[in-house]
Amino acid sequence: MADVKDAIEEMIEESYLLGLSEDEILADFSRFIDTCYTVIQDNVKSREALSRLAENLAREKTSTRSADHSTALGKVAAKDAQRACAEKAARRKRMVLKAIADYDPHLVRLINEQRFQVDLKEVRPKFKAGPGCDWERCGQLLLKAGFTTVIALILLLLYLRL
Repeated sequence: MADVKDAIEEMIEESYLLGLSEDEILADFSRFIDTCYTVIQDNVKSREALSRLAENLAREKTSTRSADHSTALGKVAAKDAQRACAEKAARRKRMVLKAIADYDPHLVRLINEQRFQVDLKEVRPKFKAGPGCDWERCGQLLLKAGFTTVIALILLLLYLRL
């Protein structure tokens, strides 16, 4: 069952990475390793375990860089190279998370929480709905109108029932 879960998570990660260019995939993998390192450094108390996990992360980061510089991109079509890079990055991410989970599964949860944090201010549109009206204010007005409508309907139903 764990193998199926790992395969599904790897496919999800790979499908995300397929939307990126090779450089973006490498940057994403580098951010992933940095996130893992930060979480491990903040949460692992044992010096021996910390140095062992940090050494493994450093090895993954350097092996990915060296492997990417040694591939011959001229022999492979750009699309195939991107797919291969995405598959490799997704597989390596799962291997890193599995190695960390062997030490402490709680760390994997912390890493995933930090990786998938989204700042809602960045996601919201930056343009105005109309002159002098931004999305925050329009949303609040719509919410107030909805509450008023619900209260009016409740009062109407109470009145009709009597």
